Amino acid sequence: MIIKALIFDLDGVIYLGRTVVPGAAEAIAYARKKGIGTYFLTNSGTRSRAGRVEKLKGFGISAKESEIYTSSYLTAKYITTHYTEKGKKPKVFCIGERGTCEELEKAGIDIVQDSNANIVTVGLERAITYDKFTAAFRALINGADFIARNVDPAFPVEDGLKPGAGAFVKFLEYSSGKAPIVIGKPNTYGIETIIQEHKLKKDEVAIVGDRLDSDIEVGKKAGIHTILVLSGVTKKKDLEKLSKKEMPDKVIESIAELNKLL
Repeated sequence: MIIKALIFDLDGVIYLGRTVVPGAAEAIAYARKKGIGTYFLTNSGTRSRAGRVEKLKGFGISAKESEIYTSSYLTAKYITTHYTEKGKKPKVFCIGERGTCEELEKAGIDIVQDSNANIVTVGLERAITYDKFTAAFRALINGADFIARNVDPAFPVEDGLKPGAGAFVKFLEYSSGKAPIVIGKPNTYGIETIIQEHKLKKDEVAIVGDRLDSDIEVGKKAGIHTILVLSGVTKKKDLEKLSKKEMPDKVIESIAELNKLL
C-alpha cells in the first residue's frame, strides 16, 4: 500500500499514561522524513490540543495544533457547525476536565453548570461528583441534546487499564433513557474532518491504533488502511476471534516497527 498520510491514535500507540512507547519519536520522525503527513486523532479530551502538543513535546515528538484532533476539539467543532445551522445558541453542560472546557470556550461556546443547558456533552472527568451527574441528568430529561465525546470502556496506562469515558456515558444514557450522538471513534467524523481539512485521498491514508473496536473499526468504516499495534488494549489472542473482514490490514508489535511498513 502507498501511504502519504498517517493518523495516529495516542493512548496505547504513542504513550501509556506518562510513559512513551519505545521508538515512537523515531517512527514519527522517520515518517515525516519520508514526506508522509502525520496527524493525531484521540478519543481522549482531558487535555486541549495545546496541552497535547506539550505532552508530545515532553516525549521528543514535535506536533502542531493543526495536526491534533481530540474528541473535545471535534465536539466543539460539531456543536459550532450544527447549532449555528439550526439557529440555536448552544448552552453546554460539560462533563470533562479542563482541556475540554478550553476547547469549548475557544470556540465561543457558553458553558453552564445547571439543568438549563440545551446540550450535555460527556467525557472522562476523574473528579466528578454525584451532584454533577444529577444536574446533567436533569438537563437531559428536560430536553437537552446528548453528545458523547467517546464511549471507550477503558484506556491503557503503564500498569494496566482504567475505566474510560464510556462508563460515564452509560450512566447517563441508562438513567435518562436518551441515547447520545457519539463524536469520537468509531464515528468517522474525526477522520472525515482530517481528510477534508488537509485535502487527503482515502486510499493514501492509514490509521495506526491499538483498539479493534474504535481505531480499526473507524478505519474500515472510513475506507482507509488500518494498522494495529499490540502495545495497548488489543493483544494477539484477540485477533483469533476475528473474521477476515474484521482483520486489520497490518499488525505490528508496536509503533517501533512502523518503519518496516513505510
